[in-house]
Amino acid sequence: MNGGFYLKTRNVFYLFLLLNIMNYLDRQITSAVLPLLKESFHASDQALGVLGSAFMITYALIALPFGMWSDRWQAHKVAAIGAVIWSAATMLSALAWSIESLYVFRALIGIGEAAFVATGSTILSKLYVQSRRARILALFNLGMPIGSSIGVLAGGALGVHFGWQFAFCIVGLPGLILAFFTWRLRLDRNPDHQKHAPNMDTSSAQININDVKQLFGNKPFILLSVGYAMISYGFGALSFFGPTLLNREMGYSVDAAGLVLGAIIAVSGFIGVPIGGYIADYWLKRNGRARIHVVIISMTISCALLYLGLQLVSIPLIAASIFFLFWHVGVISSLLYDVTEYRIWNTATALLLFIMHIIGDVPSPTVTGYLSEQTNLLFSLKMLVIPMLLAVVFFSWMTKYVSSKVSLTDQNITHSS
Repeated sequence: MNGGFYLKTRNVFYLFLLLNIMNYLDRQITSAVLPLLKESFHASDQALGVLGSAFMITYALIALPFGMWSDRWQAHKVAAIGAVIWSAATMLSALAWSIESLYVFRALIGIGEAAFVATGSTILSKLYVQSRRARILALFNLGMPIGSSIGVLAGGALGVHFGWQFAFCIVGLPGLILAFFTWRLRLDRNPDHQKHAPNMDTSSAQININDVKQLFGNKPFILLSVGYAMISYGFGALSFFGPTLLNREMGYSVDAAGLVLGAIIAVSGFIGVPIGGYIADYWLKRNGRARIHVVIISMTISCALLYLGLQLVSIPLIAASIFFLFWHVGVISSLLYDVTEYRIWNTATALLLFIMHIIGDVPSPTVTGYLSEQTNLLFSLKMLVIPMLLAVVFFSWMTKYVSSKVSLTDQNITHSS
Protein backbone atom coordinates (compact mmCIF):
# COMPACT_ATOMS: atom_id res chain seq x y z
CA MET A 1 0.00 0.00 0.00
CA ASN A 2 1.37 3.39 -0.97
CA GLY A 3 1.76 5.91 1.79
CA GLY A 4 0.58 9.47 1.72
CA PHE A 5 -2.81 11.13 1.63
CA TYR A 6 -5.24 12.76 -0.77
CA LEU A 7 -6.29 16.39 -0.59
CA LYS A 8 -9.16 18.10 -2.34
CA THR A 9 -8.05 20.29 -5.23
CA ARG A 10 -8.62 23.52 -3.33
CA ASN A 11 -6.53 22.21 -0.40
CA VAL A 12 -3.69 21.29 -2.75
CA PHE A 13 -3.89 24.90 -3.93
CA TYR A 14 -3.68 26.20 -0.33
CA LEU A 15 -0.68 23.98 0.42
CA PHE A 16 1.19 25.22 -2.64
CA LEU A 17 0.20 28.82 -1.91
CA LEU A 18 1.77 28.49 1.57
CA LEU A 19 4.91 27.01 0.01
CA ASN A 20 5.06 29.89 -2.46
CA ILE A 21 4.72 32.40 0.38
CA MET A 22 7.68 30.78 2.16
CA ASN A 23 9.57 30.66 -1.13
CA TYR A 24 9.45 34.45 -1.50
CA LEU A 25 9.76 35.14 2.23
CA ASP A 26 13.07 33.27 2.42
CA ARG A 27 14.21 34.91 -0.82
CA GLN A 28 13.40 38.45 0.28
CA ILE A 29 14.82 38.24 3.80
CA THR A 30 18.28 39.20 2.50
CA SER A 31 17.17 42.49 0.96
CA ALA A 32 15.56 43.46 4.28
CA VAL A 33 18.84 43.16 6.18
CA LEU A 34 21.17 44.54 3.47
CA PRO A 35 22.09 47.65 5.51
CA LEU A 36 22.97 45.37 8.46
CA LEU A 37 25.02 43.08 6.24
CA LYS A 38 26.81 46.09 4.74
CA GLU A 39 27.79 47.23 8.22
CA SER A 40 28.67 43.75 9.50
CA PHE A 41 30.86 42.73 6.55
CA HIS A 42 31.97 46.25 5.45
CA ALA A 43 30.66 45.42 1.97
CA SER A 44 30.18 47.69 -1.05
CA ASP A 45 26.88 47.98 -2.93
CA GLN A 46 28.36 45.89 -5.73
CA ALA A 47 29.36 43.14 -3.27
CA LEU A 48 25.85 43.20 -1.81
CA GLY A 49 24.40 42.99 -5.31
CA VAL A 50 26.37 39.80 -5.90
CA LEU A 51 24.28 38.23 -3.10
CA GLY A 52 21.25 38.52 -5.34
CA SER A 53 23.18 37.26 -8.35
CA ALA A 54 24.62 34.26 -6.44
CA PHE A 55 21.08 33.19 -5.61
CA MET A 56 19.80 33.70 -9.15
CA ILE A 57 22.71 31.96 -10.91
CA THR A 58 22.05 28.60 -9.28
CA TYR A 59 18.30 29.25 -9.44
CA ALA A 60 18.54 29.65 -13.22
CA LEU A 61 21.01 26.82 -13.89
CA ILE A 62 19.25 24.21 -11.75
CA ALA A 63 15.67 24.93 -12.83
CA LEU A 64 15.94 23.10 -16.17
CA PRO A 65 17.32 19.79 -14.78
CA PHE A 66 14.66 19.86 -12.04
CA GLY A 67 11.95 20.62 -14.59
CA MET A 68 13.00 17.73 -16.83
CA TRP A 69 13.22 15.43 -13.80
CA SER A 70 9.73 16.36 -12.64
CA ASP A 71 8.31 15.60 -16.11
CA ARG A 72 9.64 12.04 -15.61
CA TRP A 73 8.92 11.60 -11.90
CA GLN A 74 6.43 12.85 -9.31
CA ALA A 75 6.54 16.64 -9.55
CA HIS A 76 5.20 17.27 -6.03
CA LYS A 77 8.08 15.28 -4.53
CA VAL A 78 10.57 17.33 -6.52
CA ALA A 79 8.87 20.42 -5.04
CA ALA A 80 9.18 18.93 -1.52
CA ILE A 81 12.91 18.25 -2.00
CA GLY A 82 13.36 21.83 -3.13
CA ALA A 83 11.55 23.18 -0.07
CA VAL A 84 13.84 21.19 2.23
CA ILE A 85 16.98 22.49 0.48
CA TRP A 86 15.98 26.17 0.46
CA SER A 87 14.67 26.13 4.04
CA ALA A 88 17.78 24.43 5.43
CA ALA A 89 20.07 26.78 3.47
CA THR A 90 18.18 29.82 4.78
CA MET A 91 18.73 28.66 8.36
CA LEU A 92 22.40 27.90 7.64
CA SER A 93 22.83 31.47 6.39
CA ALA A 94 22.81 32.49 10.06
CA LEU A 95 26.25 30.85 10.33
CA ALA A 96 27.83 33.03 7.63
CA TRP A 97 31.19 34.41 8.79
CA SER A 98 31.93 36.54 5.72
CA ILE A 99 30.18 37.96 2.68
CA GLU A 100 31.77 35.19 0.59
CA SER A 101 30.34 32.45 2.82
CA LEU A 102 26.92 34.08 2.56
CA TYR A 103 27.26 33.86 -1.24
CA VAL A 104 27.50 30.07 -0.87
CA PHE A 105 24.41 29.79 1.33
CA ARG A 106 22.42 32.04 -0.98
CA ALA A 107 23.46 29.88 -3.93
CA LEU A 108 22.11 26.81 -2.10
CA ILE A 109 18.80 28.59 -1.52
CA GLY A 110 18.61 29.16 -5.27
CA ILE A 111 18.93 25.41 -5.89
CA GLY A 112 16.01 24.62 -3.60
CA GLU A 113 13.73 27.34 -4.90
CA ALA A 114 14.43 26.32 -8.50
CA ALA A 115 13.02 22.86 -7.79
CA PHE A 116 9.78 24.31 -6.43
CA VAL A 117 9.26 27.05 -9.00
CA ALA A 118 9.86 24.59 -11.86
CA THR A 119 6.99 22.42 -10.58
CA GLY A 120 4.48 24.38 -8.46
CA SER A 121 2.59 26.34 -11.10
CA THR A 122 2.59 23.36 -13.48
CA ILE A 123 0.99 21.08 -10.89
CA LEU A 124 -1.80 23.60 -10.32
CA SER A 125 -2.22 24.22 -14.06
CA LYS A 126 -2.88 20.52 -14.56
CA LEU A 127 -5.50 20.56 -11.79
CA TYR A 128 -7.59 23.38 -13.31
CA VAL A 129 -9.14 23.87 -16.73
CA GLN A 130 -7.73 26.48 -19.12
CA SER A 131 -10.60 28.96 -18.63
CA ARG A 132 -9.73 29.31 -14.92
CA ARG A 133 -5.96 29.01 -15.20
CA ALA A 134 -4.91 32.69 -15.16
CA ARG A 135 -7.05 33.35 -12.09
CA ILE A 136 -5.74 30.31 -10.22
CA LEU A 137 -2.12 31.09 -11.08
CA ALA A 138 -2.66 34.73 -10.16
CA LEU A 139 -3.96 33.65 -6.74
CA PHE A 140 -1.08 31.15 -6.40
CA ASN A 141 1.35 33.92 -7.25
CA LEU A 142 -0.03 36.05 -4.44
CA GLY A 143 2.75 34.18 -2.67
CA MET A 144 5.10 36.72 -4.26
CA PRO A 145 3.68 39.90 -2.65
CA ILE A 146 2.61 38.17 0.57
CA GLY A 147 5.91 36.36 1.08
CA SER A 148 8.02 39.29 -0.09
CA SER A 149 6.22 41.75 2.15
CA ILE A 150 6.48 39.48 5.20
CA GLY A 151 10.14 38.87 4.39
CA VAL A 152 10.93 42.58 4.13
CA LEU A 153 8.88 43.50 7.18
CA ALA A 154 9.91 40.60 9.43
CA GLY A 155 13.53 40.65 8.22
CA GLY A 156 13.95 44.32 9.05
CA ALA A 157 12.27 44.04 12.45
CA LEU A 158 13.99 40.80 13.51
CA GLY A 159 17.34 41.99 12.18
CA VAL A 160 17.25 45.28 14.10
CA HIS A 161 16.08 43.79 17.39
CA PHE A 162 17.75 40.35 17.40
CA GLY A 163 20.43 40.47 14.70
CA TRP A 164 20.42 39.41 11.05
CA GLN A 165 21.54 35.89 12.05
CA PHE A 166 18.32 35.33 14.02
CA ALA A 167 16.25 36.60 11.09
CA PHE A 168 17.71 33.96 8.76
CA CYS A 169 17.33 31.19 11.31
CA ILE A 170 13.69 31.73 12.23
CA VAL A 171 12.20 32.13 8.74
CA GLY A 172 13.60 28.83 7.44
CA LEU A 173 11.69 26.54 9.79
CA PRO A 174 8.12 26.66 8.33
CA GLY A 175 9.31 25.51 4.92
CA LEU A 176 10.59 22.23 6.41
CA ILE A 177 7.15 21.50 7.88
CA LEU A 178 5.36 22.25 4.60
CA ALA A 179 7.87 20.09 2.72
CA PHE A 180 6.85 17.07 4.82
CA PHE A 181 3.16 17.41 3.88
CA THR A 182 4.05 18.01 0.23
CA TRP A 183 6.15 14.85 0.10
CA ARG A 184 3.30 12.79 1.57
CA LEU A 185 0.75 14.20 -0.86
CA ARG A 186 -0.88 11.90 -3.44
CA LEU A 187 -2.06 13.36 -6.75
CA ASP A 188 -2.74 10.14 -8.65
CA ARG A 189 -6.29 8.82 -9.17
CA ASN A 190 -7.90 11.50 -7.05
CA PRO A 191 -11.62 11.84 -8.03
CA ASP A 192 -11.77 15.46 -6.86
CA HIS A 193 -9.01 16.44 -9.28
CA GLN A 194 -10.95 14.90 -12.17
CA LYS A 195 -13.89 17.20 -11.43
CA HIS A 196 -11.70 20.28 -11.88
CA ALA A 197 -9.59 19.04 -14.79
CA PRO A 198 -11.31 16.02 -16.38
CA ASN A 199 -8.61 15.65 -19.05
CA MET A 200 -5.75 15.62 -16.58
CA ASP A 201 -3.09 13.04 -17.42
CA THR A 202 -1.24 11.86 -14.32
CA SER A 203 1.22 9.63 -16.18
CA SER A 204 4.87 10.57 -16.45
CA ALA A 205 5.98 12.09 -19.74
CA GLN A 206 8.96 10.62 -21.53
CA ILE A 207 10.98 13.57 -22.71
CA ASN A 208 14.46 14.08 -24.09
CA ILE A 209 16.80 16.81 -25.24
CA ASN A 210 14.82 17.15 -28.48
CA ASP A 211 12.00 18.66 -26.47
CA VAL A 212 14.35 21.41 -25.34
CA LYS A 213 15.47 21.96 -28.94
CA GLN A 214 11.81 22.18 -29.94
CA LEU A 215 11.23 24.93 -27.38
CA PHE A 216 14.15 26.95 -28.77
CA GLY A 217 12.41 26.75 -32.15
CA ASN A 218 9.13 27.99 -30.67
CA LYS A 219 9.16 31.72 -31.53
CA PRO A 220 6.40 32.89 -29.15
CA PHE A 221 8.03 30.91 -26.34
CA ILE A 222 11.39 32.63 -26.95
CA LEU A 223 9.79 36.09 -27.14
CA LEU A 224 7.86 35.34 -23.95
CA SER A 225 11.06 34.22 -22.20
CA VAL A 226 13.15 37.24 -23.25
CA GLY A 227 10.31 39.67 -22.48
CA TYR A 228 9.87 38.08 -19.07
CA ALA A 229 13.64 38.38 -18.53
CA MET A 230 13.45 42.12 -19.08
CA ILE A 231 10.66 42.40 -16.48
CA SER A 232 12.70 40.25 -14.13
CA TYR A 233 15.78 42.43 -14.65
CA GLY A 234 13.89 45.50 -13.48
CA PHE A 235 11.82 43.91 -10.75
CA GLY A 236 14.73 41.88 -9.38
CA ALA A 237 16.99 44.87 -8.78
CA LEU A 238 14.13 47.10 -7.57
CA SER A 239 12.97 44.60 -4.96
CA PHE A 240 16.55 43.80 -3.90
CA PHE A 241 17.61 47.41 -3.35
CA GLY A 242 14.15 48.74 -2.39
CA PRO A 243 14.69 48.72 1.39
CA THR A 244 18.13 50.30 0.90
CA LEU A 245 16.54 53.03 -1.25
CA LEU A 246 14.14 53.96 1.54
CA ASN A 247 16.90 53.76 4.14
CA ARG A 248 19.56 55.70 2.25
CA GLU A 249 17.67 58.17 0.06
CA MET A 250 14.49 58.78 2.07
CA GLY A 251 15.79 58.71 5.63
CA TYR A 252 13.92 55.66 6.95
CA SER A 253 15.48 53.42 9.59
CA VAL A 254 16.13 49.79 8.59
CA ASP A 255 13.03 48.43 10.34
CA ALA A 256 10.84 51.34 9.20
CA ALA A 257 12.03 50.87 5.60
CA GLY A 258 11.04 47.21 5.84
CA LEU A 259 7.64 48.15 7.24
CA VAL A 260 6.90 50.72 4.51
CA LEU A 261 8.15 48.63 1.59
CA GLY A 262 6.49 45.51 3.01
CA ALA A 263 3.16 47.34 3.17
CA ILE A 264 3.59 48.62 -0.42
CA ILE A 265 4.38 45.14 -1.75
CA ALA A 266 1.57 43.52 0.23
CA VAL A 267 -1.16 45.96 -0.82
CA SER A 268 0.04 46.40 -4.41
CA GLY A 269 0.50 42.69 -4.97
CA PHE A 270 -2.59 41.52 -3.12
CA ILE A 271 -4.73 43.76 -5.33
CA GLY A 272 -2.64 43.89 -8.51
CA VAL A 273 -1.93 40.16 -8.99
CA PRO A 274 -5.57 38.97 -9.02
CA ILE A 275 -6.71 42.02 -11.02
CA GLY A 276 -4.25 41.14 -13.78
CA GLY A 277 -5.40 37.50 -13.78
CA TYR A 278 -9.11 38.28 -13.73
CA ILE A 279 -8.86 40.92 -16.47
CA ALA A 280 -6.81 38.54 -18.64
CA ASP A 281 -9.30 35.66 -18.25
CA TYR A 282 -12.32 37.91 -18.86
CA TRP A 283 -10.77 39.60 -21.90
CA LEU A 284 -9.67 36.20 -23.26
CA LYS A 285 -13.33 35.39 -23.97
CA ARG A 286 -13.23 38.10 -26.66
CA ASN A 287 -9.61 38.19 -27.78
CA GLY A 288 -7.05 35.37 -27.93
CA ARG A 289 -4.23 37.89 -27.37
CA ALA A 290 -5.80 39.30 -24.21
CA ARG A 291 -3.12 38.02 -21.85
CA ILE A 292 -0.36 39.58 -23.94
CA HIS A 293 -2.23 42.90 -24.06
CA VAL A 294 -2.60 42.92 -20.25
CA VAL A 295 1.18 42.57 -19.86
CA ILE A 296 1.91 45.28 -22.45
CA ILE A 297 -0.51 47.82 -20.92
CA SER A 298 0.46 47.21 -17.29
CA MET A 299 4.22 47.31 -17.99
CA THR A 300 3.95 50.55 -19.97
CA ILE A 301 2.11 52.27 -17.13
CA SER A 302 4.49 50.79 -14.53
CA CYS A 303 7.56 52.13 -16.38
CA ALA A 304 6.20 55.67 -16.57
CA LEU A 305 5.24 55.70 -12.88
CA LEU A 306 8.57 54.22 -11.77
CA TYR A 307 10.64 56.84 -13.58
CA LEU A 308 8.51 59.68 -12.21
CA GLY A 309 8.56 58.18 -8.73
CA LEU A 310 12.35 57.95 -8.66
CA GLN A 311 12.78 61.38 -10.28
CA LEU A 312 10.53 63.01 -7.67
CA VAL A 313 11.55 60.59 -4.86
CA SER A 314 7.84 59.92 -4.36
CA ILE A 315 6.73 56.82 -2.45
CA PRO A 316 3.10 57.00 -3.76
CA LEU A 317 4.29 56.98 -7.39
CA ILE A 318 6.72 54.11 -6.75
CA ALA A 319 3.92 52.21 -5.00
CA ALA A 320 1.62 52.78 -7.99
CA SER A 321 4.36 51.50 -10.31
CA ILE A 322 4.71 48.32 -8.24
CA PHE A 323 0.92 47.85 -8.32
CA PHE A 324 0.85 47.77 -12.14
CA LEU A 325 4.07 45.74 -12.25
CA PHE A 326 2.33 42.95 -10.32
CA TRP A 327 -0.33 42.55 -13.02
CA HIS A 328 1.96 40.29 -15.06
CA VAL A 329 2.24 37.69 -12.29
CA GLY A 330 0.08 34.67 -13.15
CA VAL A 331 -0.70 36.05 -16.61
CA ILE A 332 2.75 35.18 -17.93
CA SER A 333 2.53 31.67 -16.47
CA SER A 334 -0.77 31.18 -18.29
CA LEU A 335 0.77 32.46 -21.51
CA LEU A 336 3.53 29.88 -21.20
CA TYR A 337 1.01 27.07 -21.10
CA ASP A 338 -0.89 28.59 -24.02
CA VAL A 339 2.11 28.38 -26.36
CA THR A 340 3.74 25.08 -25.32
CA GLU A 341 2.75 21.40 -25.34
CA TYR A 342 1.04 19.94 -22.28
CA ARG A 343 3.39 16.97 -21.98
CA ILE A 344 6.49 19.13 -21.42
CA TRP A 345 5.05 21.93 -19.29
CA ASN A 346 7.54 21.34 -16.47
CA THR A 347 10.45 21.46 -18.91
CA ALA A 348 9.04 24.56 -20.60
CA THR A 349 8.60 26.23 -17.21
CA ALA A 350 12.17 25.38 -16.25
CA LEU A 351 13.62 26.62 -19.55
CA LEU A 352 11.60 29.83 -19.23
CA LEU A 353 13.06 30.31 -15.76
CA PHE A 354 16.58 29.67 -17.03
CA ILE A 355 16.31 32.25 -19.82
CA MET A 356 14.42 34.72 -17.65
CA HIS A 357 16.92 34.62 -14.82
CA ILE A 358 20.22 34.22 -16.68
CA ILE A 359 19.67 37.47 -18.64
CA GLY A 360 17.31 39.06 -16.11
CA ASP A 361 17.75 39.10 -12.35
CA VAL A 362 21.06 37.22 -12.33
CA PRO A 363 23.02 40.25 -13.61
CA SER A 364 20.66 43.05 -12.50
CA PRO A 365 21.52 43.27 -8.75
CA THR A 366 25.26 43.26 -9.49
CA VAL A 367 25.00 45.74 -12.37
CA THR A 368 22.70 48.01 -10.36
CA GLY A 369 25.07 47.87 -7.40
CA TYR A 370 28.01 48.73 -9.66
CA LEU A 371 26.16 51.69 -11.18
CA SER A 372 25.24 52.82 -7.69
CA GLU A 373 28.91 52.83 -6.70
CA GLN A 374 29.82 54.83 -9.81
CA THR A 375 26.92 57.31 -9.60
CA ASN A 376 24.21 56.94 -6.96
CA LEU A 377 21.43 54.52 -6.08
CA LEU A 378 18.63 56.65 -7.51
CA PHE A 379 20.31 56.90 -10.92
CA SER A 380 21.04 53.18 -11.07
CA LEU A 381 17.41 52.35 -10.29
CA LYS A 382 16.14 54.79 -12.94
CA MET A 383 18.08 52.78 -15.52
CA LEU A 384 15.79 49.82 -14.80
CA VAL A 385 13.11 51.51 -16.91
CA ILE A 386 15.11 50.63 -20.06
CA PRO A 387 14.83 46.80 -19.82
CA MET A 388 11.23 47.11 -18.62
CA LEU A 389 10.35 49.05 -21.80
CA LEU A 390 12.16 46.41 -23.85
CA ALA A 391 9.75 43.89 -22.31
CA VAL A 392 6.88 45.84 -23.87
CA VAL A 393 8.63 45.54 -27.27
CA PHE A 394 9.07 41.76 -27.00
CA PHE A 395 5.49 41.13 -25.87
CA SER A 396 4.21 43.35 -28.68
CA TRP A 397 6.27 41.25 -31.11
CA MET A 398 4.75 38.10 -29.62
CA THR A 399 1.26 39.10 -30.81
CA LYS A 400 2.40 38.24 -34.36
CA TYR A 401 2.47 34.54 -33.42
CA VAL A 402 -0.66 34.27 -31.23
CA SER A 403 -4.09 34.29 -32.84
CA SER A 404 -6.56 37.01 -31.87
CA LYS A 405 -9.37 34.49 -32.32
CA VAL A 406 -10.85 33.03 -29.17
CA SER A 407 -9.80 29.41 -28.67
CA LEU A 408 -11.74 26.86 -26.63
CA THR A 409 -8.66 24.63 -26.29
CA ASP A 410 -5.39 24.99 -24.42
CA GLN A 411 -3.58 26.04 -27.62
CA ASN A 412 -4.08 29.60 -28.96
CA ILE A 413 -0.82 29.56 -30.87
CA THR A 414 -0.64 29.85 -34.62
CA HIS A 415 2.49 28.38 -36.18
CA SER A 416 3.25 31.20 -38.56
CA SER A 417 6.87 31.65 -39.48
